[in-house]
Amino acid sequence: MALRLTALISALMMSGAAFSAVTVKVPEEIKIVAVDGQELNGGFLSKSQYKIKAGESTLNVRYSGYYRHADNSHDILRSGIVSLKTPALTDGETYSLALLQAPKDFDEAQKYKDQPIFGLYNKDHQLIAQQTGSKAEQKNWFSENLFGDEPVDAASNTLALNKAAQSNAAPIAASASNSEQALIQLWKQSSKSDRQKFMAWLAEQSN
Repeated sequence: MALRLTALISALMMSGAAFSAVTVKVPEEIKIVAVDGQELNGGFLSKSQYKIKAGESTLNVRYSGYYRHADNSHDILRSGIVSLKTPALTDGETYSLALLQAPKDFDEAQKYKDQPIFGLYNKDHQLIAQQTGSKAEQKNWFSENLFGDEPVDAASNTLALNKAAQSNAAPIAASASNSEQALIQLWKQSSKSDRQKFMAWLAEQSN
């Protein structure tokens, strides 16, 4: 009995070690797109913090700035995805991502998005990692299926989607109409901040 209890405790300890994690806080202008090449699921409401595994990781991040102009028009400036390699992160600790040399206005941001600089700070606000993006290296990860394990045949996928669309045209049209009404209602009830986040998220889908 004692032996079985010891084995159970050991298994629980090993399980706890396997799930060790750290917290990474992020400002609105930064989005963690993936960790170690694995895309993170998320909607247009950006998270202010993420849980990732302890130890070394590669954070795939991007800069996204929302700018409203005097004539009430707006621009969303986004960088390509930048890979920031972290040192060994300590289990249970909290870290913070930040923009280094962040732009102060729209004109600066237009240049900054081509070469954003990301920094990672520890709990004592010491800079422990940083990475500058390069415009020449920026890629569209999603369209190139960089997160997938298998290559995608774009032509065969297009044919399959067209067939599916034709066979389901009527129910899709009805669903689209309902969804449109729900989206309009949600927009009317949303705050200015949530609308800005939605616009930023929508811009990302175009890539």
